Amino acid sequence: MVIPAWVVTGFLDSGKTTLINRLIREELSEQEVLVIQFERGDTPLAEGEGVRSLYYSKAEIEESPYAVADSICEEIQKDPAELILIEWNGMEHFHRFEEMFLQFHLKSVIHVEKVIYVGDEKELKHKIADSGLISMSQIAAGNLAYLREENAELSARELFQVNPDIHVFTEGKWDRFKKKMFQYEVKSQIWLLLVAAAAIFYLTANSFLGSFITLFLGVFLQALPFLVIGVLLSSAIQVYVSADWIRSKFPKNVVLGQLFAIVAGFFLPVCDCASIPVFKGLVKKGVPLSAAVTFMLVSPVINPVVILSTWYAFNGNLKIIAARCGLGILCAVLTGLTYLVHPPETVLLTDPVMQAGETYGDYEIKALKDTRMSRFYQMMGHAQNEFFKVGTYLLTGIFVSTVLQEVWPSMTRSGAGIPILASVAFMMAMAFILSLCSSSDAVVARTMAGVFPAGALMGFLVFGPMIDLKNGAMLLGGFEKKFIVRLFVTTFLICFGAVGVFALLGSGGIRI
Repeated sequence: MVIPAWVVTGFLDSGKTTLINRLIREELSEQEVLVIQFERGDTPLAEGEGVRSLYYSKAEIEESPYAVADSICEEIQKDPAELILIEWNGMEHFHRFEEMFLQFHLKSVIHVEKVIYVGDEKELKHKIADSGLISMSQIAAGNLAYLREENAELSARELFQVNPDIHVFTEGKWDRFKKKMFQYEVKSQIWLLLVAAAAIFYLTANSFLGSFITLFLGVFLQALPFLVIGVLLSSAIQVYVSADWIRSKFPKNVVLGQLFAIVAGFFLPVCDCASIPVFKGLVKKGVPLSAAVTFMLVSPVINPVVILSTWYAFNGNLKIIAARCGLGILCAVLTGLTYLVHPPETVLLTDPVMQAGETYGDYEIKALKDTRMSRFYQMMGHAQNEFFKVGTYLLTGIFVSTVLQEVWPSMTRSGAGIPILASVAFMMAMAFILSLCSSSDAVVARTMAGVFPAGALMGFLVFGPMIDLKNGAMLLGGFEKKFIVRLFVTTFLICFGAVGVFALLGSGGIRI
């Protein structure tokens, strides 16, 4: 659940708390509101049945901003609100706010909709000059400004010089300010895109809309059960399996480490999102990097849920399953072994940003109370969040594959003459962009079996679960960029080489 947030910023005693109190009393009295204060003046925060608050001092956000972000995230997940009002410290650069609230950890629970700059000083120009970049950063980030003075032309002019797009309101224009606060505009560029999309839709709807909807829903309903199974099993492991237990089982020997990584990858049905937090925990524990990389890459390709979904999608074709698992193991092991040559000096960030898949630990999610029912609810909550997050990628993938078949019918004849290596590269690129969950990507791949040969489909089924856009976003939260670039490039080259050779040799005689 992503909760909308409004940020109120400005100098101390400029009226930030007063504005928040008025909004709560007059407009938000029927809502559950969480107020997060990073500054307190003389005006106390309004009390109410639906209002609760958190307070963090300037010292806390300067010394441990990520600990503060972690605390806020924990509070929101424990007791969500309908709206969050954030009173930002007027003497803190807004970049600090962006570090805390727009990074991977809090971004999954908070969506900042509006930033309101508040001022009541007639000599606002001098105040801004004295505070320098601190005030300018807050004004530049603002959508609205609320000035507590009637004749505010000079102050408004100062704000416009910093941010020409800011909307300025005075205290006497409360009704207009209130209307703007609750108004959500669509930019002109978006309107243009919507009109163009509507025109294209109208022109093409009569020809293929019916078949498009039928094909889209058919693929979605086939993929849905495997998505549900995947997120439930992955969430169960997140909650019930200790990270220390997993780390302690990895042998230090290179060969045994590779074998154990493959076995663990098979028996731990985690999706590609869940494998990254496990990978980070293994690295921190001192597990050999080659074995940890192999586990991260192989587990989303060969686990039982993926095998079952592949078997179902391709009507029990065991050759497809064998090819996917065999190529997945080969590519993962070869990529892992490359880290025995010139191993990177640093892998983890020294002060990593928390990531969406990690929550509060390296891998496991701790229940609020150590009871069976509490941990079960924790597992179901994680599964719910994971379902909707991963489901977005699944819907996107189904949509693109359906459009490909409906709009580009000339490609349905075994790739329409596209060279085999080009089709392998194209399918790998599509898998990277679509970022599908490995527990249901086989159903999407099956819809393109008439477009591309089996060898090219292997590029989609093998490379996609290992590396994609969402994995890159998660890796950026805890690993050095050089390591991520090397991982991406190495995995792509090895997968392209292995799958390309497989395709050139006749795709193992697979017929779909």
